Amino acid sequence: VALLGLDLLSALVTRLQEKFRSHVGTVLPSLIDRLGDSKDQVRDQDQILLLKIMEQVASPQYLWDRMLGGFKHKNTRTREGVCLCLITTLSTYGAQGITLSKIVPHICNLLGDPTSQVRDGAINSLVEIYKHVGERVRMDLTKKGLPQSRLNVIFNKFDEVQRSGNMVATPGSDKNFEDEDSVDGGRSTSSSSSKPSSARRTVVSVVRRPSAASASKITSKEAAAGAVDEEDFVKAFEDAPSVQIYSNREMEDQMSKIREVLSDEKHDWEHRVVAVKKVRSLMMGGAAEYEGFPQQLRLMEAPLKLSAKDLRSQVVREACITLGYLSTLLGNKFDHCAESIMPTLLNLVPNSAKIMATSGVAAIRIILRHTHYARLILIITSNCTSKSVAVRRRCYEFLELMLLEWPTNTME
Repeated sequence: VALLGLDLLSALVTRLQEKFRSHVGTVLPSLIDRLGDSKDQVRDQDQILLLKIMEQVASPQYLWDRMLGGFKHKNTRTREGVCLCLITTLSTYGAQGITLSKIVPHICNLLGDPTSQVRDGAINSLVEIYKHVGERVRMDLTKKGLPQSRLNVIFNKFDEVQRSGNMVATPGSDKNFEDEDSVDGGRSTSSSSSKPSSARRTVVSVVRRPSAASASKITSKEAAAGAVDEEDFVKAFEDAPSVQIYSNREMEDQMSKIREVLSDEKHDWEHRVVAVKKVRSLMMGGAAEYEGFPQQLRLMEAPLKLSAKDLRSQVVREACITLGYLSTLLGNKFDHCAESIMPTLLNLVPNSAKIMATSGVAAIRIILRHTHYARLILIITSNCTSKSVAVRRRCYEFLELMLLEWPTNTME
């Protein structure tokens, strides 16, 4: 019922465009409530609809002026959902035209929330604001009277973002600040306040019940902050340092060192990320051409499986990208490893962290496209009766992909 209601509102937004603006105040309280729905699918569709209203009806600022009450909502999931919605808004439209100084105090209140997911959502929101606005956020937070231990956690995350090179703020972005106490991403002018800047606009497709063909679109980045898809993976395949290999012995030594790091969970997570990327580096350097590679790949299965089960989303994401890359390069030679890793990847699908769930789905789709191995069919079909709705739904998508792309003789 909730999904049909969202469908109807989405259709009205599409037809009425800016004329829907007078109805925003009527529907917004219900949409904020649905950000805390017990079902993932409803929460995702709700996020898409809110973005669509920002895109086609009114500016992000217009909506956020009316959504601030969501930060104090009695439902825990809703408070977290409003944080996720802010992250998605910033990643889609940037900080221009949103008066962040009004929003930051509400986020600071959530840093002391009794629920850990809400606290994490608040910290992630501040990190996203920092990406767009820069050091001004850090200065602003020091004036908010937050406990030093909490500030240290947040500032460490700011430093990580700075080091990773993921900042969106330009060197001159401080010029956007007109008053000393604000962390606004630039004052909204009359032209930008009515509609988002066209350079940043993305078209959000009409929300529909997910079908096998459209489900992958629904869980695109509009659906939740941090979600990834096959396209992101393909772009990241060769995002690894280049390595030259000159002998079979050298390749085996390198693989052995990687196994050692990945097999020990006590190793720092950043070292594990580097080690997983190194597998891709070796593949780019021609490791698969050496006679000892098939045996090394077998020995690497357990460490890769352990990486895909890691509690760190960054490790899981890199492991999934690497598995997809191996499948792409090796095709049907990746069969044994694909069979071994598939149950682990399917276990990622119902994960509440979007980055982990979508990484698992993207890896499975890439493996099924490139490694046509009959034994994979049984693994997918047996999971069609899984207790998890997400797993059952995805498994039917995977079956459809097999039927569309696999040769008949493999399926027979």
